[in-house]
Amino acid sequence: MIRWLLLIPFALLIAIGASGTFFLIASIVDPVMAMLTGDTVFVGFWSLLDAVFSADDPGPIVADAFLAVGRIVFTLLVFPPLMIAIVSEVLGMRSLLWYTLATGILTAAVPWILRGAARVGSPAELHVSLVLGLTGAVAGFVYWAIVGGREPKRPAPTAPTPSGS
Repeated sequence: MIRWLLLIPFALLIAIGASGTFFLIASIVDPVMAMLTGDTVFVGFWSLLDAVFSADDPGPIVADAFLAVGRIVFTLLVFPPLMIAIVSEVLGMRSLLWYTLATGILTAAVPWILRGAARVGSPAELHVSLVLGLTGAVAGFVYWAIVGGREPKRPAPTAPTPSGS
């Protein structure tokens, strides 16, 4: 019971934090991700400022912007480890390979699933998917390191001892 109430939520928080940190570092260090992230932040920031200064009440615009960012973060960083953790707990899977591969593949596939278009991706899109896959693999590894590799301890059965006559 403690596993469900404390250990799994704690492990998910740490895994999501680790994957978010990895994604942030990859977005700065990797040239393709740096250009994508920089362009996205630049355009998004100036569009938000333009909308805020042109509106009479900027509150709803700022709230919608934060909601959109929250949805993106949830979809890319929170949902895949959460889904794999639920599936793993239900099926009783505890393999390092399972956690890293499943979380990595699901995280890399999220943009392709949401797009819904059946077309071959550009090299830049495939590169972003690779970085997202590595981000998910980091989350899966950290989650496994905290909870996945340990089976609950069960007491060993004891044989009845014969009582002397």
